[in-house]
Amino acid sequence: MTLNPTISPRQLFVPLYLAALIAVSPVVAQSQASCSSLKGCELKFCEMEIQLNLAKQTGDNDQVAGLQMALDNARTNCSENKLKDDLTEKLADANKDLVKYQADLQQAEQDGKKDKVLKYRKKLEETSSELKRLKDQLSHLEQLPR
Repeated sequence: MTLNPTISPRQLFVPLYLAALIAVSPVVAQSQASCSSLKGCELKFCEMEIQLNLAKQTGDNDQVAGLQMALDNARTNCSENKLKDDLTEKLADANKDLVKYQADLQQAEQDGKKDKVLKYRKKLEETSSELKRLKDQLSHLEQLPR
């Protein structure tokens, strides 16, 4: 057995990345808590600013540039009505997915394919959670003053 004394850059990067992530996690948690009272576009801006600050802290310049562009675009174009329309569209898509997965699950059960049954049950669970999350977001938006 021969030992390879060289260390790949990936072996060095992963521990450093994890250390940086652990160091900023309390900051992210605290920042997310500060966004919890916001709604609509203000919530969207706050969440994007958290991601932007995290990218800055980890030194990911490409991500910083992309997030800054997205944040500037959101500040220019965000409206409560646009957010509601986007959520309504996502809800419709998620409902379509739910119906499709239910049909796929029934077919897998009829065919006796246990692996597919497990797969579609998981997809149904994930889609149901997503639907709940989207409905909650839409409900919060609809509570905003007009």
